[in-house]
Amino acid sequence: MKVIHKTYIDNSRFMEFIDEMATQITEMNFGADTYAYSNEVGQEDVLMLQEDAYDYYNEKYDEYEMMANRIMGVYSDNELNNIK
Repeated sequence: MKVIHKTYIDNSRFMEFIDEMATQITEMNFGADTYAYSNEVGQEDVLMLQEDAYDYYNEKYDEYEMMANRIMGVYSDNELNNIK
């Protein structure tokens, strides 16, 4: 098995990258049904992912994070805290 060198990048940049990929694929798959206004009192003007889109987004986020780790060897620098 090939040993992959691990590269750690700033957590916020890592999360932003993974979020952008997951958001784009979610919007491509759900189209106009991706977002809806909140039903919560006082939050009616807040646009949120619909339930199915939210579940899909979370699955894709996890999948893309694992692919970045496994294939590219890129990790959030938060991983360094877990090693200590």
